[in-house]
Amino acid sequence: MMSRLSLSLPSTREGAASTPLRVLGVDPGLVRTGWALATNAGGRVQLVDAGLIAPAPTAPLEARLAQGFAAFARVLGAQRPDLVVLEDIYTAPGHPKSALLMAHMRGVLCLAVHQHGVPLRSLTASTVKQRLTGNGRASKEQVQRMVFQLCQLPPQRVRADVTDALALAIAGLSQERPLPGR
Repeated sequence: MMSRLSLSLPSTREGAASTPLRVLGVDPGLVRTGWALATNAGGRVQLVDAGLIAPAPTAPLEARLAQGFAAFARVLGAQRPDLVVLEDIYTAPGHPKSALLMAHMRGVLCLAVHQHGVPLRSLTASTVKQRLTGNGRASKEQVQRMVFQLCQLPPQRVRADVTDALALAIAGLSQERPLPGR
C-alpha cells in the first residue's frame, strides 16, 4: 500500500532560471518506508511531494519485499528524481534481527534505484542530523523542527518516517548545493 502525505505546502515560485535539483529522500523500513521529494528552487528548500509505502504487515517477507519494490518503483517513475538519498542501516546491539530485516527492504529499494538509472547516496542518521541541525546527536523532534523551518512549513503532525525522509532529501541537497541560510 502506498499513501501520499497531506502537508501544507508553500506556494512554488514559477519561472525559475535554472532547473532545480530533485532529490528523493528515503527512510527504509519493512513496515513503513517514508519518502519525500525536495528541491532547492528559488533559493530555498521546497517540498514537492511525500508519502509512505506500507506493505501488508501480515504478508510473508518475500511478498512484503515485492510490494515495497513495486510501490517504490512507481514513486521513482512518477517523481523522476535526479538523486536518491537512502538512510544507511543502523544496527542496535540489542536488536540485530531488526537491522537484518530492514536490510532486505533497503536492498530492494537500491535495486529499484539502479533499475531506474538514478544516482544513489547513502547517509547515516548522524550525518543527516549534523547537516541539518549542526548536532549529530540531535533528537527526532529537533530534526523535525529544522525540516519544517528549512521548508517553511507550519508545524504539524507528520509520521517520523516521512520527516526523516525529508531530512535525508535536504541533506542530499546540502551535499550538492549549500542550504539556504546556513
